[in-house]
This record gives sequence, structure tokens and C-alpha cells, in this order.
Amino acid sequence: MRQSLKKILIIAASVLLIIFLFQKINWLPSFKNIFKSQPIVIEETPILVKEIHSLATLVSITYSDEIVMDSTKVGNGLPSLLPTTMGTLLTPSLDRLVIIGRGKAVAGTDLKKLNENDIHVTGDSIHLLLPTASILQVIINPSNFEIFSEEGDWSETAIIDLKRKISERVQQNALAQNILNRANDRSKSVMETFLKNTGFTKINIEFSQLP
Repeated sequence: MRQSLKKILIIAASVLLIIFLFQKINWLPSFKNIFKSQPIVIEETPILVKEIHSLATLVSITYSDEIVMDSTKVGNGLPSLLPTTMGTLLTPSLDRLVIIGRGKAVAGTDLKKLNENDIHVTGDSIHLLLPTASILQVIINPSNFEIFSEEGDWSETAIIDLKRKISERVQQNALAQNILNRANDRSKSVMETFLKNTGFTKINIEFSQLP
């Protein structure tokens, strides 16, 4: 019985000695820190790129607009008389189409474009080169189009073409409202928060190309 107890004490002492030696060479955490949460700092660039890619696309700004677009063409009806200072002038009849479209332009940053060369890490400092924001999509649902006026005979192709012009105008108006710079500011703020939560204390974010 005494020999068995002696063997158990020898084994326990050996285990404690091994743990103590591993702690000395930093193979194991110290007992006082073993249950203490440690700050997470990602220093390996490929891992950090993967973490940022998991955020996919930052949708930063959404611009809403209502566009009224019209189109005219020479109709097949009877010509009309246009009064002038010299009397009257015979003019061809005109067909007119007016469509109202309500849509939105979505701007943001495509984080999938990031690569390892865009990220430089030194300890708890990081320099990040983000791709500049862009218009990600223009959304106008079919139910958001309204034919306000349709005079004469208009083909489906002509109606689709006018709707396309409305979509283009929504994007043009969004760009005129400085949507890309606003999206850059928003994306920068989001990434700064993300990197701080990751463990970095010194963060410098720039953009690859300003709009």
C-alpha cells in the first residue's frame, strides 16, 4: 500500500515538474493567466486578408431618387396647324411617352479586391490600402415604374429603352451627390472599428484611388 502511494506521489511530482519546465520555455501559459482572456492580434497578413474578405462587400450609402423621363417621336396621326406671326404652319403630329421611375443607387467597397500587398502589419500597427468605393448596383423594381402619359403607338422596346435611361439617370444623380466619397468615409469608419476589435491600436487606412 505504501509503495503504491509512493508511486502516485512520484508521478504527480514528475507531472508538476514537466508543467513548470514548459512554462519556463513559454510552451504553456502561466497558471494565473490560463483562464484569463487574452487580446487577439492577427499579425499574419494572409490570415488577416481572409478575415477581411469574410466581410465581403461593405454597403455604405444608399441614394434614392425619382426620375421623370419622356420621349417623343413623329406620329402617324394627322398633322396639326401651328400658329405663327406669318399665319399658320403645318406640323406633323407627335407621339409622347412619359415614365416615372423610383429607384436607388447602392455604393460601397468590394473587400474581395484586397490582397496581401495592400496590408502591412508591424506589431499592433497596421496600414491598410482599401479599394475605392463604387456604385455596386442601381435598383428599380418593375413595380417602381409608372407610365404617366402615353400618346400614340409605342413599342415594348421603346418603353424598355426609356426605363434604361431612367436607371442611368439615377446613377448620374447619385454620383453628382458625392456618393462615392461619402461611401469611402463610411467604409473607413467600419474598418477602423473592425481592426480595433481585432487588437490593433495604431491604424492607418488609405484608398487605392479616389473617385
